[in-house]
Amino acid sequence: MGFFSKITRPFKKAANKIIKPFQKVSDKLIPNELRPLLPYASMFIPGSGILSGLGGAGRFASMYGTNMLTQAMADPEADFEDLNQLSGILSGGQGYLSGANTGANLRDSATFGSGAEQGPMTVAQNSALNDRSFLTKASDLGKNVAATGADYFKGNMETLQDLGSGASRLNLPNLKEGLGAIAFDASKATGDVAVNYQRPAMREFEKQEAADAAEIEATSTANDSERAYQQMTMMRQAGIPEDTVEETLQMNDLSEYYEAPETAAYGGIMGRSDYEFGGITEALNNAGARGLTTDNNMGGVMNGYNMGGSVLPQGMEMDYRQGGFIPMGSKERADDVPARVSKNEFVMTADAVRAAGGGSVNEGAKKMYEIMNNLEARA
Repeated sequence: MGFFSKITRPFKKAANKIIKPFQKVSDKLIPNELRPLLPYASMFIPGSGILSGLGGAGRFASMYGTNMLTQAMADPEADFEDLNQLSGILSGGQGYLSGANTGANLRDSATFGSGAEQGPMTVAQNSALNDRSFLTKASDLGKNVAATGADYFKGNMETLQDLGSGASRLNLPNLKEGLGAIAFDASKATGDVAVNYQRPAMREFEKQEAADAAEIEATSTANDSERAYQQMTMMRQAGIPEDTVEETLQMNDLSEYYEAPETAAYGGIMGRSDYEFGGITEALNNAGARGLTTDNNMGGVMNGYNMGGSVLPQGMEMDYRQGGFIPMGSKERADDVPARVSKNEFVMTADAVRAAGGGSVNEGAKKMYEIMNNLEARA
């Protein structure tokens, strides 16, 4: 948890306690089909006259709080941190700037105030104006921009109040002016409504994603340890150099499971006797009935896959749903490594891997991993 999160955590807890009762009322009284549209109700706050007697801080708090409450009531399952804070801050800023004298006060607080616009400046005034520091110039610019915004929001509020009170006739020109005055609030509320419709769908997606991940973990027939052991065993049986075996495990993020081979008295590599599926020797002997030769006296090379068969024990599959290099098997294109893949994944041929590595499948695998990692980071 970051430093900023620690500071804001008490505020979020307090805010959740405030919004939860409103969410319960909304959940019970407002139909599900209409509830996401609640942010549109906040559009009428500026023109209602409620903000007229409040100071700048009060107007900010009122508009910000109204925006947050309408968002929260539109989605009873949302916590305060799930709400669109940018929309709330924009609403609060609108409330702050819509005061009767806010624009004039901001201009008066800038260098020379509004008096600089009343006739030509003296030589001394012009010299002082040009000698301002960078920070003073930035401050003056910000104040003048804020003053322009204040004039805009104040004008909109007065237009809406005149229409709402009947002071302005409901003719076409005045209605057009009213639509222009409410455009900012309408666009902001529309964004909140779109988020309210999408947030439940995102929660369902995250739940489904978690369920899929749990299913993958539960149904996987080979964990990382077994996967590493299978790779080491099959590569050694195929006579692949030990440094290549270790390098391949490292590429597949399995280096922590690497174990140096034990050399038998008369040559060959000894397998693990406590293998989960009955021991590697037994598994390979069983596989021999399907066309495998497992003569370790000749170095342990497995062949005889012309009639098909699997290099893995009965029922075993390699889990490549997260991608990875496949180092075991009798030969390329033999289709003798049962592996799990998933929808929309793409498997490269051995020739493509070799070409990517300039003739080396291991170098090609490294480049394939780099491509996969770079593309996943951009997804």
